[in-house]
Amino acid sequence: MSQDTSGDGLGIDRQRQACTELCERRGWELTAELPEVQSASDTRVRPQFARLLEMIDNREVDVIVVYHADRLARRLVDLETIIDRCERAAVTIATVSGDLDLSTDAGRLNARILTSVARAEVERKSQRQRDAAKQAAEQGRPVGGRRAFGYSPDGLHLDPTEAPIATDLFRRWVAGETLGELTRWLDTAGIRTPRGHRWSTGSLRELLCNPRYAGLRGVRRVAHDDHGRPLYFASGHPRRERWHHIYGPAVWDGIVDEPTWRAALDRIQDPARRAHYVGNARRYLAPGLFVCGICDRKLITGTQQYGRAIKCPSYHHVNRKAEMVEDFVVDVALERLRRADAIDLVQRRVDSGPDLRALRDETEALRTRLDGLAGDYALGVLTRDQVATATKVATDRMTGIDTIVAVAGRVDVVTRFVGTGRDPREVWDSPDCTLMMKRGLIDALMVVRVLSGKRGRPKDGVIDPSTIDIQWREADA
Repeated sequence: MSQDTSGDGLGIDRQRQACTELCERRGWELTAELPEVQSASDTRVRPQFARLLEMIDNREVDVIVVYHADRLARRLVDLETIIDRCERAAVTIATVSGDLDLSTDAGRLNARILTSVARAEVERKSQRQRDAAKQAAEQGRPVGGRRAFGYSPDGLHLDPTEAPIATDLFRRWVAGETLGELTRWLDTAGIRTPRGHRWSTGSLRELLCNPRYAGLRGVRRVAHDDHGRPLYFASGHPRRERWHHIYGPAVWDGIVDEPTWRAALDRIQDPARRAHYVGNARRYLAPGLFVCGICDRKLITGTQQYGRAIKCPSYHHVNRKAEMVEDFVVDVALERLRRADAIDLVQRRVDSGPDLRALRDETEALRTRLDGLAGDYALGVLTRDQVATATKVATDRMTGIDTIVAVAGRVDVVTRFVGTGRDPREVWDSPDCTLMMKRGLIDALMVVRVLSGKRGRPKDGVIDPSTIDIQWREADA
């Protein structure tokens, strides 16, 4: 059965009853029932269909009874397999509407015609579904599917219990916590996915990447190879691109604002997360965050006779006492937050931040322009080189817009320390300020490049500021 939206299987029962009555009228003994759970047009392995072929080869059946020919095969390759097996085993096919005599050329022709008609209908139906799905995406409407965490089953309204949890996940991720830490927190709190399963880093990553949480309508298009051909899994299902294509605003409300979602996506897509990851990088402040002042690689944790150290992965450029470098950077950051103009770190982003609506409109215009380049090339309006140049310019600008919006989302990290009426050191040392929040603050304010220290012990135990190059982020300068 193609669909069973009610889940009660009444359509299957009607087909089984009609086939059973046909057997009774003709006095046939029912050997086996093989109700197939997959569509006859499915390219994946059909277990019951494979079992049927095995029974034919073993001469365990004389007649195959189906409700209609398209319940047995909707692909000519499957039909030819059935014809070949049935000819060798002298097996006939009976349907509720009439028999198919595969032993004659007329019978085989009739079977091929019925299968071709069924296949054509499948293709027309698939095209209608694709057109309807594209139209829904362009209009910002949902098209069903599994319930998203934080939303009602219809996908249009926020769930009062789950929506605040989803908001917290985004804010904690942007603040610097890892997928593993957030997954463990969800598991400890007994929070499950909409299907009742435990959260994994993969399912949590999908949530943070999903534009629906920013009130945007996106889809994951079919992936293509370098020659423009669609890619498929071994099962026959098409591969989807990893990241969503954004059509525009959705009809539902977002759980977080677009800058926060962009900041979350920017961090997930950052290749440095995987390239520079080390197992203990999240136990301390500096590793994986501070960079080598010579080769710009993320520093890692090491040990020396005087205790914990931070090193360049090359083991040649930097080898410093970790606590001294971290304390120096923290003092500089907190002192910056104590200044009278510290509120500007937040206010400047709010008052003179990017016009998100204008940026979104510009992005949509660029996407429309990209879609029209192929037509201009086909009409001879543009040459191949002109299309390549225009595509690169538009793509680079769209990437730049995504970066601007993502940076704007970092404001939430700084607001934890500014304008609260508490000294930044007090907030830093409070139990509710986690290591990941501290790392998020440092990452939002500055880029720390550590240079080699001078030989010998630091004079009076004070670090040489010239060996720590702090570059304030442009938005905060």
